[in-house]
Amino acid sequence: MTLRRSLQDWRKAALAIPLMVMMLLALAVAGFAIHHLHNTIIKDDAQQHRSVTAFQLTNLFDRMVQATYRYELKDESMPVSQVIWRAQELSIHIGKLRFGTYNNAILRSDLTKEFADLKNVASQIDVFITGAVQGLPEGFAQSLEDLRPSVERIARAVHDENDRLSTEMYDTVQRDAMFIFVLTTLFIFSTVFVVLAEWHRRRNLQAKTRALEISEAKLRDLSFYRQQFLANMSHEFRTPLNAIQGFSEAIIYQKDTIKPEKIMEYVDIVARSAKDLAKLTEDVLDMSKIDAGKFDITRENVDFTRLFEDSIVQFQSVAAQREVAIKHSLESNWVIDCDRLAIKRCITNVLSNALKFSDKGGVIYVDAYQRDANHFVIEVRDVGCGIPERDLQSIWMVYARSSLTRKSDREGAGLGLAMVKALMDAHNGFVELQSREGVGTSVRMCFPISMLVKARNSNTAPANGDTPFRNAG
Repeated sequence: MTLRRSLQDWRKAALAIPLMVMMLLALAVAGFAIHHLHNTIIKDDAQQHRSVTAFQLTNLFDRMVQATYRYELKDESMPVSQVIWRAQELSIHIGKLRFGTYNNAILRSDLTKEFADLKNVASQIDVFITGAVQGLPEGFAQSLEDLRPSVERIARAVHDENDRLSTEMYDTVQRDAMFIFVLTTLFIFSTVFVVLAEWHRRRNLQAKTRALEISEAKLRDLSFYRQQFLANMSHEFRTPLNAIQGFSEAIIYQKDTIKPEKIMEYVDIVARSAKDLAKLTEDVLDMSKIDAGKFDITRENVDFTRLFEDSIVQFQSVAAQREVAIKHSLESNWVIDCDRLAIKRCITNVLSNALKFSDKGGVIYVDAYQRDANHFVIEVRDVGCGIPERDLQSIWMVYARSSLTRKSDREGAGLGLAMVKALMDAHNGFVELQSREGVGTSVRMCFPISMLVKARNSNTAPANGDTPFRNAG
């Protein structure tokens, strides 16, 4: 019980572990994605406010130089407001170079002096923008033109820094995307594993439920047949016991008045009842051994002709009383390797059933022949009442009887065919049964050809394929 419980706990844990991994992976993917998105938005927002490109810097510088030249030449199309606007744009972008990576890039490129000159120009622009002076300094356009080489070197440094930042961001995004892809893949695999595990669990549960339902139905059938068997056995045992007891007491109490021939008749009845009781007891005990798996067969070389005829002879008198003819044929004088008593019981059980269900004037055919290269057959056919189709499956179960038997006064404990099947299985053979209600029944006991030791005066030879075989149908 402890081992089974441990196994069940292990199975639950085996299913719970991937489920927990799946949930953790889902949380990891979601958390990492949110964190990455949040950081990316913040960085992008800050970068947008502080980003400078080489094109912007040089373009704004050129536009400022042109606006200054035109303003100094008193060009009416260039009012002071336009100059202030262009100066303000340039000043803002120069101010962005003072922070973060751009400042570090300027320091790494040894452009401190150039950047200082550019900041000085930016300071003059700021003074002009704030209105602290009325106009630009004298020769300011030329001062800006002199700074062009410095601006170009700074723009090149800004360009290189932007390339470095882009490459770094691309690598970061690629690494994060790969990480998210791995986590998502693991999440999908975990989900598929959990779904498949749950599907297999439900499938196994359905299969077990179905097996339990079938087992329960079989147990109900077995319980029903066992109850029927107990009820029948009480009658089957009571009938010979009553006969033995009644006729024995009659002999004892009437010994002085009863005639000798009557005594012999009573003794004969007692003897036959005792024989029936012994056979019934033997069948029940043997069936119990078969159910327990303790029934063993003892093989020997048996003269099948003698066995076959002995099995039939014991029913001739009963058949004659019931006016039922028994016709038999034996294809060959075989010697077979088998348990003599077991094979004889198979024949007598099937023949007893055929006789039991044959009406007055009926015929029973008992034939032994080689059907094909693999099997020889003992077939018992009758033209009796047959077996209803609804009983054909359950007729092989222990204690089962045909519904016709239960509704009539025919005797039977329901052990005959079940015992035949068990004994045939022990000989590696099988039983075939065909029956139609109101037409008759055919039972074929099929034995492996390997049981044939030899055939004397035979028209068929088991070892070759030149023998014409009888059709099974």
